[in-house]
Parts: sequence; C-alpha cells; structure tokens
Amino acid sequence: MNIMNIIEKRDYIHNHLSQADEQIIDELFEKLRSLFEKETVLKTKLTSRAKKSEENIRSGKLFSRQEAEKRTNHIGK
Repeated sequence: MNIMNIIEKRDYIHNHLSQADEQIIDELFEKLRSLFEKETVLKTKLTSRAKKSEENIRSGKLFSRQEAEKRTNHIGK
C-alpha cells in the first residue's frame, strides 16, 4: 500500500478534479465548506474568550492558583 504525504494528496486531488462528476464535486464542496465554517466559528469563539480574559486581567478580575484549583478540582472525576 502506498502512503501519500499531504503534498502528494493535494496534487492527486488537483490532477483528478476535472474528471470528477458533479456528485463527487458537491460532496467535496460540502465537506470543505462545513470544515471551514466550523474553523471560523471556533476561531471567533477563541478570540472572544481571549479578549474577555485580557479585559479581566486589566481590571484585576483574577483568581489565585488555590482558587483556580478549588474551582476545577472536580473536572475529570
């Protein structure tokens, strides 16, 4: 079995894309669109959380290590 690296896979897809029928193109399009929409939503959420955290730091809304441990000691149990 030949294992292809990412560059080889991209080249293969690019070279064979013109031969794909409409159903395959539609499926690929939907998968890619869905993937990039999810990435955009995640990036937006993470950016928002980072900005809120920075605001909290600037305003002095901080937890000590002990407070943070107390608030999170139940996670994973």
